[in-house]
Amino acid sequence: MTSQPGTGLAELLTGIWEEALGMGDIGPDENFFDLGGDSMAATTIATRIQRELGGEVQIRMIFDHPTVAELAAALKAGAAA
Repeated sequence: MTSQPGTGLAELLTGIWEEALGMGDIGPDENFFDLGGDSMAATTIATRIQRELGGEVQIRMIFDHPTVAELAAALKAGAAA
């Protein structure tokens, strides 16, 4: 799993994305759609984030924040609430 210094959330998200997209070494600024992401993968990712972190995560968040770095920042800012 690719790690981002100083952020366990980004590391967690990277692992979830790598598993859902079936690839490794996803960088923090790689775009979900450029990696082949689609609505099914977004659903898988949102469900897994909900399971890992608790709370509601809308699939739309992945579309609005299509990189690990952006999604981590949005989740930290409470955009999922």
